[in-house]
Amino acid sequence: MTQPSNITLEAGTYELIRQRLGKQADELRDRLQQLNAARKEVFGAVETRLIANDRITTQNYCIARDIVAIGRRGLLGYNVHVGLRSGIQLSDVFSVYDFAEQRFQDTGLELLDDDKFRTDFHNLYRYYKDAFFGRFSQRGRYLYMVFYLNRKSADFKAFKWLLTDDGLQYIDNRSDHEVRFPDQYEFRWRQAGRDEQRAGRHPHVSILDRVFVETVGGDLTIKVEDNTDDGRGIYREPVEHSDQTLDDAEFSYADLGNLIALRIRPYQEDFRYFVFNEKLQTVQRIDALERSGVLLPDNQGLIFANGYYLQTGEYKIFDNQPEGLLFKKRITSPNGEDYLFVFHHELSGLYVILPYNIISQQVATPILCNGFTLFPDGELVYYKAEAEPTRHHVIQIWQTPFVAGEAPSSEHTDSYLYKVGNKDIVQAMAECQEILTLTGKEDSYANLYDDLVKRTTDVLDSYYWIGQEATFRLDEPLRELQATAHAAIEEYERKVQVERETRAAMDAVSQTARTLFDRIRRLTFDSIDLFVENLAALRTLRGEIAGLRERRYVDLEQVAGLEEKATAANAQLSEGCVTFLLRDDALAPYQDKIARGAEGIDQLQTASEAAELAANLETINGELELLIEIVSNLKIADATQTTRIIDAISALFTQLNQHRAAVKRRAQSFRSTEAAAEFAAQLKLLDQSLISYLDLADTPARCDEYLTKLMVQLEELEGKFAEVDEFVTQLADKREEVYGALESRKNSLVEARNNRTAALAKAAERILQGMQKRAEAFKEVVEINSFFASDLMVEKVRDIVRQLNALDDSNKANAVQTRLKTLREEAVRGLRDRQELFVDGENIIQLGRHRFSVNIQPLELTVVNDGDELLYHLTGTDFYEAIDDDPLRQTRAVWSQRLPSENEDVYRSEYLAYQLYAGFSGQEEIVTFEALLPRVREAAAARFQEGYTKGVHDEDAARILAALLDMSAGLGLLRFTPLVRACGKLWWNHFVEPDRKALLQRQLKSAGEILAVFPKTKEFDYLIGELLLDLQPFVEETKL
Repeated sequence: MTQPSNITLEAGTYELIRQRLGKQADELRDRLQQLNAARKEVFGAVETRLIANDRITTQNYCIARDIVAIGRRGLLGYNVHVGLRSGIQLSDVFSVYDFAEQRFQDTGLELLDDDKFRTDFHNLYRYYKDAFFGRFSQRGRYLYMVFYLNRKSADFKAFKWLLTDDGLQYIDNRSDHEVRFPDQYEFRWRQAGRDEQRAGRHPHVSILDRVFVETVGGDLTIKVEDNTDDGRGIYREPVEHSDQTLDDAEFSYADLGNLIALRIRPYQEDFRYFVFNEKLQTVQRIDALERSGVLLPDNQGLIFANGYYLQTGEYKIFDNQPEGLLFKKRITSPNGEDYLFVFHHELSGLYVILPYNIISQQVATPILCNGFTLFPDGELVYYKAEAEPTRHHVIQIWQTPFVAGEAPSSEHTDSYLYKVGNKDIVQAMAECQEILTLTGKEDSYANLYDDLVKRTTDVLDSYYWIGQEATFRLDEPLRELQATAHAAIEEYERKVQVERETRAAMDAVSQTARTLFDRIRRLTFDSIDLFVENLAALRTLRGEIAGLRERRYVDLEQVAGLEEKATAANAQLSEGCVTFLLRDDALAPYQDKIARGAEGIDQLQTASEAAELAANLETINGELELLIEIVSNLKIADATQTTRIIDAISALFTQLNQHRAAVKRRAQSFRSTEAAAEFAAQLKLLDQSLISYLDLADTPARCDEYLTKLMVQLEELEGKFAEVDEFVTQLADKREEVYGALESRKNSLVEARNNRTAALAKAAERILQGMQKRAEAFKEVVEINSFFASDLMVEKVRDIVRQLNALDDSNKANAVQTRLKTLREEAVRGLRDRQELFVDGENIIQLGRHRFSVNIQPLELTVVNDGDELLYHLTGTDFYEAIDDDPLRQTRAVWSQRLPSENEDVYRSEYLAYQLYAGFSGQEEIVTFEALLPRVREAAAARFQEGYTKGVHDEDAARILAALLDMSAGLGLLRFTPLVRACGKLWWNHFVEPDRKALLQRQLKSAGEILAVFPKTKEFDYLIGELLLDLQPFVEETKL
């Protein structure tokens, strides 16, 4: 995908991070080069280079087969053509040479002079006529001479020798079983079973849930999505049998980190080998894995006979490599930097040597030879056998770092690098090289920045010395890379999101374009509507294509292609449209549409119908404008044609504008009528909402919430009816009404809440005062703690705190809670002070041998009765002062009265019975003691200040009251005093008018009869009032 070339801060944050990452990688690379130069200076550096060419001369014409170094001597093995000779001698197979100054000198066969060996050697050729020397094999301190029994099989015999300090010592010829190639795979193949199969329309086998493979449907497919509905994948190749199932094939795999090696055998076929790279989501077929697969050091990747594949995705296949090679051995340099991976073909004797460097993570040019060996000083000697037997065998001598031991220069033993060690430095440099490789990867590399963070963190944590000056402060660029990678992770997610959105937009526009182009290609344009519709669609499409150019990470070439196709389609369709417009009946559809619109004007009944018709006319207007635009933009040679088309369209515009104006007038008329009814309904709904909200608003917060809702409704109404001035005025009044009602409700709620919180605070203060006195009376701290932990009054205070918090008065709640906490602390502190200061009781302080009484009585002003006088007195002191007040002295009779209900003459039960008796009307039926007792007890409980004792005074009062009521009922009029009775008799007999007396007699008689049946009725209370009015002048006149 083509990316924008201009990088800005607004649109290219991710690109800036990538640039910063590149600069930091360059800095790390420079410091690594400096460190590598310093390392070579300290430990010495042996470069692989050609130092000489030489020839090894044999006595006979032969084909050299293999060579091995024994100390500073070289043992060459070869095969001669026997011909008519009677037997094979040692000299026909082996020659021994001294290697000095890059030259080989023949020294004879004394090195192999052993009678037992000679006997075994001659017996081999005696019994096996086709035997020939194959190769040398070395395992530890043993050397094996391998002879193949014929040229058609790998059967062999081996002669075993012990490598001694001064030569060779023959062991035996029975060690064939000890000669073998190492394991050809340094990993284990795991076969996928039925549990890994996923059924579906395109079934596949799941490999570690990371890659999915199948051989059904005629091809071998490798996919990265667990999607059995889709048979597509990232790699596919045909199979011979298209009707096979998953069970017919065999699937094996090996987990190699970022890589997964796959071994797949379709039905009745040979195995096929692949390497899947999870980071790059790519697959590479590698048939060389059929023979061997060797892991590179530090799990850097995989190497095989004809190439290698690294974890980071780099791979290389060397062409023209022979087949059938087996892995023979791995040779490591002393510092662990360089490796030789040796592959060998048994029958032909061919060697392939792959030199690998873990720092550069590359394989140098492969070495193909028929024999090679390494001498202790690192000289690599190899040769290529001639096709025909010869006596002179050309060899090459190379200096390599594969020496027998590491011997750094003694003058640098005090160097810091020397103390760190060459291997450790090489290992760190190799890991840094991996980091550099990652910095060069594209975004398609999965989890690139996560891997960068992990690798940099591992290096920083693993090597303590990278922050030293002697190692060129590798930690600085590494930490910068780590920080930048951290920043890139988030930015990369944004970039991926932008790319995903851009890709989706591109796909959507492309799909729209394909659909439109196909439709234009299929249509027969026999109507102007088709031209206008598709030209409008093309104009919209071109706008969408132009919008794609503004998107980041868009494929500009694809956009240009779409734009080119859209332009061509638009030009072709426009020309066809002009040709069609020159026809006399071209605009007939629009004339019909306008005519139908005109007919619909008279049939309009509502504003919505008018709006719908206006929208239809507006659509026609847009189509006509598009026609005008098309005609104006086309280059028509004949100007009269252009004029003719435009005049015809203009005539349609004239009719259309007239109809649009008529529809607009009708719509305004409908809106005025409909708006009034709708406005009244909306106001009614608003009033109902206000009433409902006033009922629901039980807190000030809810008042504000409901006020906001109603104000929003009012604003919506204002916007809807803004054109009617009368409605705007009514809405303004309604706003004031709503605001005032809810504000008034809010104020009343706030006032009620404030009153409630004040009452709670006062109640808490009263409880706390009582608690303080109780707390001061305790003798032990445990008692105080128990009191504050479990007492009901303490819990009541805490409940008040909760209520205050619920009422949103946190200040009072905190004050009460603080007061409660302080009260407990003061009680404990006061108790401890008393325990420390007071002895022999709480009112005595001891100072030395002297003890002093302490008055703990509170200082309060009281009044005491001294018998004859009332005195002011301060409690806890000797202060007394007489009260000089004559009116007060006149109350001397009650100074000694403790209760308002009892004195020396009146018992408190008598007082209570009298109080209750005065409240009886005389008509009550309840006169028994049992019936009166509950009422008396209730009255006594309400008069707690009068000092009644339950069970004593209430029962006495009930008995007294029962006797009074019984007596009152039996006395009749005698319950009144003689004076009252005489006054009434005198008035009735001598001062009432006859007519008035007769009327009163009838009324009183009737009332008496009714009261006898309904004694509690109040219907005749008015007679008492009238009698009082009649008696009052008589009483005032007679003074009775």
